[in-house]
Amino acid sequence: MTRRILALFASSFLTVAMSIPAVAEETDGVIESIDQERAELRLSDGQIYHLPPDFDYDAVVQGMMVVVIYDSDDERPQLKAI
Repeated sequence: MTRRILALFASSFLTVAMSIPAVAEETDGVIESIDQERAELRLSDGQIYHLPPDFDYDAVVQGMMVVVIYDSDDERPQLKAI
């Protein structure tokens, strides 16, 4: 039974990991500001990330340490996951 549960978690992790595009990049930092009107998130290094329309603003707060996964193909980096 334990092996089945472990296999389930491993396959779930791989499924999620494979759903992130290969061109995505990753960085970490502290949230400096969140602008809901512009749908932007700024990290302490000054980098600004464009947020998707369905972003949950209640999940993050200023000063929170985060790891962001983003797509850098656009003019502004597009946040994919946080």
